[in-house]
Amino acid sequence: MNRRVWIGAGVAAVAACAVVVADRAGRRLPVQHVTEGGLELSQPPGAVWDVLTDIDLYPAWRPGLTHVERLPAAAGGRERWREYDRYGHTTYEVVDSEAPHRLVTGIADPDLPYGGTWTYVLTPAGRGCLLTVTERGEVRKPLYRAVSHYVTGEDATVRRYLGALAHRMA
Repeated sequence: MNRRVWIGAGVAAVAACAVVVADRAGRRLPVQHVTEGGLELSQPPGAVWDVLTDIDLYPAWRPGLTHVERLPAAAGGRERWREYDRYGHTTYEVVDSEAPHRLVTGIADPDLPYGGTWTYVLTPAGRGCLLTVTERGEVRKPLYRAVSHYVTGEDATVRRYLGALAHRMA
């Protein structure tokens, strides 16, 4: 047989073994996780609140989002929207809101392999404020759990969000 075929078969076998090992490791990890991050901002809570809640402008400051589609309100009039990126789309909704100090958003699609909520708390601090974001996530597929835990980090979404917001508010 051709040497390239053997190398290709070897690479495929190693990749398949890696997937099996990662899947087994993911099965040992909890489905749910909680992670938190914070950011000090020079703007008062009301100004930061306006940015956090202006869904239509998310693609302007959140890298990777291509566009946002507003959806009909959920039960109780809760705001809903769909975010699009290169991987597809995810539907979100406002779970709770106490302007301008506390906002809770959550994934509104139970068929995804992941879910969760994000709680944004704005605390006045001098002329600015402190933003704390708490993610309560759920990763249902073991392979995704392993990647999230061992490769990207369970706090990757919070870190990425806070980095983009810091850049937007600078």
